[in-house]
Amino acid sequence: MKFRFLMSAMLAAAVFCAAPTWAGGNVPAHRQGAVSDSPTPKSSNYDITLTITGGYGGSGVYTTTGCPGGANYADTCISGNCYCYTYSGKASGAAGSGDMTIYESYDDDIWYAGIAGDSGCDLAFGDIEISGSKDTESISLIGSDCGSDFNPQGFISGGCTLEDTDVFEYGAVGPCSGSFNDEYGKNTKFTIKGKSYK
Repeated sequence: MKFRFLMSAMLAAAVFCAAPTWAGGNVPAHRQGAVSDSPTPKSSNYDITLTITGGYGGSGVYTTTGCPGGANYADTCISGNCYCYTYSGKASGAAGSGDMTIYESYDDDIWYAGIAGDSGCDLAFGDIEISGSKDTESISLIGSDCGSDFNPQGFISGGCTLEDTDVFEYGAVGPCSGSFNDEYGKNTKFTIKGKSYK
């Protein structure tokens, strides 16, 4: 009997002593006065300008799986009925100056047509590869590709996310848009304007 009582007392003491530790685990971090060792990311403007060489998009290559050459979202084709467009040109801005390539997977079945179906917007997924003087970057693109049967110049608009980088430890994100031209010799601009975090 004495042994049982003694054991009960020891268990009660153990539970009582452990209680503050359990309680501490439920207190929000900002109330505990804990100091984090992780540095706070610093934000800065992230601006990229791409000069797309006219005519390089061409008529596109039919694909059921998206663009095989690009990374990130370039190989996305939701409907299984897509075209892969590849654009080349020059980049300037946060990555420095250098060559760039855009791989766009244009979903031909997800189409929002205008009057008489002669103009409209399709779902677009893509990848932008930049070999810049300051950074080598891979950027994902999700948006829409809009155009008309009567105009060789269309535009792409959406959101871009920096996926691979040697400089921006916490990445970058921002809206991106620009035009392209299927006629040779008529260059166009595509811009990304957002925030980066180091």
